[in-house]
Amino acid sequence: MGRKLEFCRDKALHTAMESFWAQGYEHTSMRDLASKLGLHLGSVYNALGDKEKVFEAALKLHYQHHIVPELDTLVHAEDPLQAMDDLMVSVIAQCEAAPESPGCFFVNSLLEINSINDNVSSLVQEYMMKMETSFSTCLQNAQRLGQVPAARDAGSLARFYMGVLFSLRTMGKLNASSAHLQDIRQCTLRALKA
Repeated sequence: MGRKLEFCRDKALHTAMESFWAQGYEHTSMRDLASKLGLHLGSVYNALGDKEKVFEAALKLHYQHHIVPELDTLVHAEDPLQAMDDLMVSVIAQCEAAPESPGCFFVNSLLEINSINDNVSSLVQEYMMKMETSFSTCLQNAQRLGQVPAARDAGSLARFYMGVLFSLRTMGKLNASSAHLQDIRQCTLRALKA
């Protein structure tokens, strides 16, 4: 019985994540979620908690399923600089493949963070620090291979790279041209190698 309930909760959280991703925190109501799940509103509250708790769980799910694999690839890459470029190429391809898509759930959450509780704000800050640490590790690996000058501060470059990824996702959501996004990518690579 416990496994069935856990499967249903996991499926419900995926549905919630997709709803928050498509509509944002402010424009997703618990009634919307209940309707999409085919449940009574009270059942959703009993199973998942209030809207902020559901959003927090959806953000955790997104981080584990979408961001952690990207970070693992970077940290363990044999060619770190190529892996960083590959991630930028992937982000640009996602923007070009679905210009009407809701964009990046994590970036969207950052933009709405003022309307969400302190627990979610802390969680987002924690995830950003983990991302920065992974980018820094990747850059240190690139420095050991001579791809990035050893004198450069890996932490500063990591923050720069994270800003570039957020910018690419945001510019993609604003339907920036492919040439514009590719220019950002090329400038980023030149800056990392300089």
